[in-house]
Order: sequence, then C-alpha cells, then structure tokens
Amino acid sequence: MSVAFRISCCLCRKNIPLAEDVFALDAEWQRRFPDMVGTLACRSCALGTTWRCTGRGGSFVDGHVPVADRRCFDAWNHVSCPGTHRGMVQEHPRSGLLQGAEPYLRWRANHKDTEPDVATVLSAALDEWDAAQRSGIATGQTAAV
Repeated sequence: MSVAFRISCCLCRKNIPLAEDVFALDAEWQRRFPDMVGTLACRSCALGTTWRCTGRGGSFVDGHVPVADRRCFDAWNHVSCPGTHRGMVQEHPRSGLLQGAEPYLRWRANHKDTEPDVATVLSAALDEWDAAQRSGIATGQTAAV
C-alpha cells in the first residue's frame, strides 16, 4: 500500500486536489517568480498565469530562459504536460520534497517494485535533502527542474 501525501502548489501554496493534474514549471517560471517553493503547480496557476516571452520589438525580454527543445512565445511554452501527483514527484523529487511528498518519496525509493534507476534517483535526492537538514543549511525555495 502506497503512502498518502499532499503537495502544495509552488505558487499559490494551496494543496493540489488529488483528483487534479500537476504541472511542472521550468526555469523561466523560477526567474519570473523567485518566491516559488519547488516547481510543481496546480492547474489554475500553471494555466491561468500569462505572460509573453518577447517584448514590443519581438526580442526576448531581458534574462529570458528559453525552452530547450522548441520555440517559445508565452507562459504555456514553459509548462510541462500534466501528470499525476505520484508521477510528477517521482520525476521531480527535489520539488516533491520541498512541496510535501517526503513520506511518499521515502516509501517509493525503498519499495521492492521500484525500478532500480528510479530508486537511485530518488535515493540521491533524499540523501541531499537529509544532508541539508542535518547541516542546518536551508534547502532553498526553488528546485532544479
């Protein structure tokens, strides 16, 4: 039996309903919203926040972090495809730790049916998290996507 958990949205900080998809936000979101906690967002924040990547002259705004694999022109280009709570915290464990999924990630990392490569990634994120907690170093507001 899996461990229950709730994750809060990185922007509005409200718990993301379990029946709702989760969206990962990229480095451009982190640049524009430096107070984000993690990178996993609710539908309302991910799809309801708008901006254009270019200014009036058509060039990117100062400091813009482009999307790596395609041309970008607005906020929606900087949002991942939707995913489940479990899937998104496994794909983005550092954000999952910041946003409330620590019990689930610990369970998943040690579960007998977890794929070895997934367990390795989760264990590394948990080791970093534990080291930061022991040393008293702040884990930071944002997490690399």
